[in-house]
Amino acid sequence: MSRFTVGTLESVLRSDWSEVFRRAASLGFDCVELGVRADDYRETELWREGGLDVLKERSKRARTPIASICLHTFWKYTFADHDVSNRTTAKQILHHTYGTARELGAGAILVPVTNPNKLASNEAAERWATEVKAMAGGAEDAGVKVALEVVGGSHTITGEDMKSLIDEVGSPAVGAYFDFGNAIMLGSDPVADIKVLGDRIAQVHVKDPRKDRTPCFLGEGDVDLEACLKALVEVDYSGPLVFETPPLTDSRETASRNLQTLRGLIQKVEG
Repeated sequence: MSRFTVGTLESVLRSDWSEVFRRAASLGFDCVELGVRADDYRETELWREGGLDVLKERSKRARTPIASICLHTFWKYTFADHDVSNRTTAKQILHHTYGTARELGAGAILVPVTNPNKLASNEAAERWATEVKAMAGGAEDAGVKVALEVVGGSHTITGEDMKSLIDEVGSPAVGAYFDFGNAIMLGSDPVADIKVLGDRIAQVHVKDPRKDRTPCFLGEGDVDLEACLKALVEVDYSGPLVFETPPLTDSRETASRNLQTLRGLIQKVEG
């Protein structure tokens, strides 16, 4: 049995939450990640009365668990903000998600380390460390992992940057959501970053971008996927590898082909 499971964001399948479980299961994915966007987060089943029961029923019917919840909301409501009300909203969203993740059985909450207001790096770093440290106890109590992801425009770029942030927070409930493609696009080395982060990696996003940003299938980009998988094995990571791949022209055909590519590489790496 593989140490890895393979999941997908609903956007990869050009789906919504009403269909993603069924579609993911029909393609052979093991789990899904639900993406929460800033403009309509209160309209999702995570906030709507009775919504969690609806999600649990869809997941059960498709036999496809919810691995994680991705808070895209942090591109608008972020800890790196002068506006106290926006930072408060970010904290309220994260705190609410602790309870929903626990009830849904989702082990990780992806929080992108954003800086959309372009604060100076030292100020952004201080705000992120302070706010995550203040929020960590709630995650510990809920038994879920806050998984911080390196994204563009942030003060964190390399594995060393993320390691420093996680270690400063100093909570077992805070780790890294490592993204192969983000590392490449930001000029870092994903294999080296995996080895630096080690057991701080809580979950993994899979995509294989080209540096010229031309969308492509897995295996056709600039990420050495096999080397990344080997590095994950070396640091003893076991858990979800979640697709955040472009749907290209036909989302179903693309996801199916990408899944076949990744499973072939996993089999090769695991022997």
